[in-house]
Amino acid sequence: MPTESEALDRTSPEEDDEMLRERVGTCIAEICGGDMPDSVTVHVVDRRVTLSGQVEDIDLSQRIEKAASTPPGILGVSNQLTTRVPPPAEPPGQPVEATGMRADPSQKPAGQVNHKV
Repeated sequence: MPTESEALDRTSPEEDDEMLRERVGTCIAEICGGDMPDSVTVHVVDRRVTLSGQVEDIDLSQRIEKAASTPPGILGVSNQLTTRVPPPAEPPGQPVEATGMRADPSQKPAGQVNHKV
């Protein structure tokens, strides 16, 4: 019986992509309670997966992305899923432009400063 990689070697690239798309769909369905979400579309081109559509929240989007990367033969996953629930706001902190060696101390947020000794 041929191994999975040998089977991929004997098929055309389009057949490989279709087979991988089906496997990705199965993996996504497993994490979603057995059914592929109607709002999620999976495209595979040259063994690279593109996920599109809309899901409930960022957690589900990340779980779907991880599931899509699990079948053997996948070279990469582009997660273009949008969410119905906006992601949580970033916690307040030092502004991005004021970090590192070139940070301007006068622009840092007020608060306690801890230094290693």
